[in-house]
Amino acid sequence: MILFENEGANDPVQEELGVTVQKCNSKTALDWETYCAGIEKWRQFSQSLTGSGSTVLGIAHFNDVYQVSDQKISVGGQQETIDVTKFATLLDNVTSKWKDRNDGKKDGLIIFSGDLFSPSTESSVTRGRHMPAIINALGVDVGVVGFAASRLGFDHFFNINNIVDTNTGKVPVPMKDIYILERAGIRIGFIGLVEEQWIATITGWPDNFKYQDMAEVGKKLSAKLRDPAGEYKCDLIIALTHSRALGALSPSAQKTKDISSGHGVDLLLGGHDHVYWISKGVSEWDGYDLQTKQPDAADDKGDVLVVKSGTDFQDLSEVVLTLKDTPAGSIRKKVISDIKGKRCVTRGNTEVNQDVKAVVDQELGTINAAMVEPICVTEVELDVKSSYIRRQESPIGNWVADSLRHAYDQALAKLGYQTTDGVIICNGDLRGDRVYPPGPITMGDLMTVLPFLDPVVVIEVSANTLWDAMESGLSRWPVQEGRFPAISGFRVTWDSSKPAGQRVLGIWLLDESKEVGKDGKPILVDKEEVLRSSSRKYLIMAGEYMVQGGDGYDALKGQKFILTAENGQSKSALIRKFLLGAQFVNKMIQKEPETQKASLNPMSLDILSATQKQLALPKYQLSLPDIDLPKLSRPPSFNIPGFASRAINQFDSRVHAPVHDYVRSVAQQAADYVAPIAKWLPTQELVTAALKLAEHEDMGLLDSYERQRTRMTARLLRTDTIPRNVAMRMISPMRFSAANSDAHASADDEEAKANAADEDAKKTLAIIHPAVDGRLKDVAINKAN
Repeated sequence: MILFENEGANDPVQEELGVTVQKCNSKTALDWETYCAGIEKWRQFSQSLTGSGSTVLGIAHFNDVYQVSDQKISVGGQQETIDVTKFATLLDNVTSKWKDRNDGKKDGLIIFSGDLFSPSTESSVTRGRHMPAIINALGVDVGVVGFAASRLGFDHFFNINNIVDTNTGKVPVPMKDIYILERAGIRIGFIGLVEEQWIATITGWPDNFKYQDMAEVGKKLSAKLRDPAGEYKCDLIIALTHSRALGALSPSAQKTKDISSGHGVDLLLGGHDHVYWISKGVSEWDGYDLQTKQPDAADDKGDVLVVKSGTDFQDLSEVVLTLKDTPAGSIRKKVISDIKGKRCVTRGNTEVNQDVKAVVDQELGTINAAMVEPICVTEVELDVKSSYIRRQESPIGNWVADSLRHAYDQALAKLGYQTTDGVIICNGDLRGDRVYPPGPITMGDLMTVLPFLDPVVVIEVSANTLWDAMESGLSRWPVQEGRFPAISGFRVTWDSSKPAGQRVLGIWLLDESKEVGKDGKPILVDKEEVLRSSSRKYLIMAGEYMVQGGDGYDALKGQKFILTAENGQSKSALIRKFLLGAQFVNKMIQKEPETQKASLNPMSLDILSATQKQLALPKYQLSLPDIDLPKLSRPPSFNIPGFASRAINQFDSRVHAPVHDYVRSVAQQAADYVAPIAKWLPTQELVTAALKLAEHEDMGLLDSYERQRTRMTARLLRTDTIPRNVAMRMISPMRFSAANSDAHASADDEEAKANAADEDAKKTLAIIHPAVDGRLKDVAINKAN
């Protein structure tokens, strides 16, 4: 449109209708020169809106996945069963719409925004190490790190940019700081970002890993990746985040604010919240109401682009971006002119992806094979019968609570707290309903005793709330209810002869026990009485189920969270980590000092030295009893949901032998080598040392699951029946290619490693001695006696 000079309609016409205005200085007629200038201006303006061409890019996005095996979901009041193999079919349905590339792969992006290691039934056994094969099988192109991914085989496509290792000045090894992919004819740069609040709650986060502001890092990398004279020359930048904050400007917001000449990210694909949320800045989204309110998105006014895709293989986002070219010389070569999407939901009747199923079956079979492996040896009988543990203090309840108490000390220290004041678990959490004799405890035993996956959390409570919680836990005695408590960090005297609600007589916080009595039990030392009228607050660890009011613990509902379920781990996972760390200590203290120095980093060496001094104390000296275990005619079965039915007969023949013949020999070998090994009472010093070493050092083949996985690798290298693509996903492409030149020789090497590690593991099992020490004392029993 060409208007004469000083026409009042010029500005509103240009602004509201989006037309170009070329002023005509001649008041008499429109000359050719002015007309041509106006047309050229229109062409330039039109190009800035639609570009000389448009590009369409397809993306499949998901985040926060944990449970690989069967899980129940509720749909319209009915339960349906889903798993990752059905999610894989959902993913295939999206990617099948994309064009083929010259290399035979699809011309789109499969993007994952963390996290994936716990909690799940499988990760309690594997510590997350089964997940690389699953993610590889899904064909993920790029992802942002969730903590621990750096140690679990994701170096080929996981990146992180706002965490710097101060020892090197670079991102933590082996994470990627620069990751570029070409799709749909354009170069795409990826930035991995995590939030500071998330880091603060992670147990084991290295002190030399420092956070940098997400927005600043995003702009800095935008300049580096887009530089036309630089190495990367990116057309588009996508931020993958494990955070609640940050956003990219939406197409609608770009109508009033030109971003082509400014730095920043073009799209944010996020995780962390375990919710499905699409910001209002998208053009349209099938299967999702864009007006859905989210507590963390109250400021969403449609001016940002954020996609978060639910959790646990239940949801998948199909995203279609339309990109337009920007005028020559712009900082951003392309901007998003349109973004549409669809929420895809996994259902019970979704077809199973057979390729992914083959990988899952192998992984779950390996887990099953690891179930018969011993993880510690108990000096005493462990009675887990409900008729016993739901009516009185028990050795197993005390030991579980003690083993959990210091699991989050590192995370709490970063939040400004020293440690928790106590632990409360309900004995309904402890299952198995049997007596375990002195001797080895297997992985299957641990999972049977602690089958529930609700994460352990930390809450802040008043003295009055702590009293109410104890009253509730003791209120149903002598009925065998699951609410009967097991505690650590404090002691309670109570009177079962009094009416419910009036049974608690007193509560005292305990100091760390420094001595044991003649009976071998720790001597309790009071630190502070907890009066109902006390004004101070207490940090209590408990399962998420309990703090939601489960098992009658209504008193714990609505309390302030210090460490949430999202950052917590299950009881079985935490105890598994503790025992593995203890085994690692036992292994290292058998080595000469020079060997220790060569094997450990300085921090771990300091931890080991301090631990050795602790283990020299008399209370840790070992007196392993004679172990007489009955033979079993067949291996025990483990009722682990989702993979109990997976056959283990495809693995090494040793599994077919009566299991207790094997674990009996393990116990004997442990007894033969106990000279340098002490029993592991779960004190603060020992628990924190074991956990730190388990988090910072590679446990390698000391881990029974890793030994079984090594045997699985050997079997895969020998077999001709498993498709090559499945084997590559299980072993990793690089390792598979290196081994494939002489597969049988490589398989023999893997088998030899596992066998040698078996002998090493047998000599280093942690010895435990759970005991009743009077921390939950019923004075009515003393009156009766």
